Amino acid sequence: MPCDDLSAATFAVIDVETTGLDAKTDRVVEVACLRVSRGRVIERFSSLVDPGRLIPGRASAVHGIFDRHVVGKPALALLEPRIRRMTGDAVVVAHNARFDVGFLPFIAERPTVCTMQLARRLVDAPSYRNESLREFLELNLPPRLGPAHRAAADAEVTAALLLELLRRYECGPYEPTVSALLATMGRRVALARFAFGAHRGKALREVPTGYLQWIVETGFESWPDVRHSAMAELGRRRRVA
Repeated sequence: MPCDDLSAATFAVIDVETTGLDAKTDRVVEVACLRVSRGRVIERFSSLVDPGRLIPGRASAVHGIFDRHVVGKPALALLEPRIRRMTGDAVVVAHNARFDVGFLPFIAERPTVCTMQLARRLVDAPSYRNESLREFLELNLPPRLGPAHRAAADAEVTAALLLELLRRYECGPYEPTVSALLATMGRRVALARFAFGAHRGKALREVPTGYLQWIVETGFESWPDVRHSAMAELGRRRRVA
């Protein structure tokens, strides 16, 4: 189990690049894991991965990984022991964690923090994408991280974001323990601004009712705070109607 003292806990920041968005049918083509403790990265690992299938062009257009890049690379199963070791005593961290952890089912039972969800609780930003938060928070990162949407570079940004969010968390009215942080992550919050799409950046009260109803009906399991916020705003509108 992770150390419960937040200042002494170890975090394992993960990022994956994949052949698509569906963890049931798509596969990992690159994985990165960074161990973070006491304010710094203490171990780094990344590897291209042979997905055992062709990489669709639409996926390569995002991350720049093509079939020729993964020829002869290890399958994910061969990398599993290394990832298990790096995450075994740590809190797993990812940006949009439901996505990344969904492609690494062997760490699904680890305690997990999503930096996207945590940022929504601590920062009023115009966008909660990884690179957007990097710019908005002026995160101090090395100039040569590599291109965005590659696992190692994205994991470095997430690690820097995690450290800044933990700093803000510890300065707030929160108990400085891992268990309290995880409990905070488990509570839904009403967002001040809409998070994506045509209404990105708008206050919830400015988003059309039909769009909010669509979010509630669709489920939005990967964006639970968005669905919670839509439901809260629809409830407010019914009360004042």
